[in-house]
Amino acid sequence: MSVFPSLVWLRQDLRLHDNPALAAAWQRGGPVVACYVLDDEGDGDWPMGGASRWWLHHTLTRLGEAIEARGGRLILRRGDAAGRIPDLVDEIGAGAV
Repeated sequence: MSVFPSLVWLRQDLRLHDNPALAAAWQRGGPVVACYVLDDEGDGDWPMGGASRWWLHHTLTRLGEAIEARGGRLILRRGDAAGRIPDLVDEIGAGAV
């Protein structure tokens, strides 16, 4: 029987080690797809500056490499997460979020 992919939405916890959501997805079995949605419109009074974007870029690059080394993948999206996450669920055929 085929196991549908698990989708893990990463927001502020951008670590592989000791990440409960990623651990649960890998324990479930089947493909693991992590995603990060950059929401420039939802930043409110404190939009992300250049240094923060630099840090985020390099952190996501390293995290993506580590996830791929474990057989998963990291998908990056931009926009309103409330719309992007359901679209991604449909796109990958997720069986768990």
